[in-house]
Amino acid sequence: MKVKDLVEQLQAYDGEQELIVAYWDKETVEDYAYDHETDELKELTDTQWGEVVAKYDDGEWSFQSDAAELFVDLVNEVVNE
Repeated sequence: MKVKDLVEQLQAYDGEQELIVAYWDKETVEDYAYDHETDELKELTDTQWGEVVAKYDDGEWSFQSDAAELFVDLVNEVVNE
């Protein structure tokens, strides 16, 4: 997703509203791909990064369902305090 698209989506919210947002930039993902055994950093070209973003946008990711379960647990915990 392009930053301008995210900004556009966020403008639909009141500036004082609380949100939970997750994002990853190129440098963070490169750090995740760091090979500790060979001490090799995976540096992506802008084209490669664009492909990673496109594949991610097209995928179905378990973290979303895991996050949903976690949110339900957190809501239940807060409500039951």
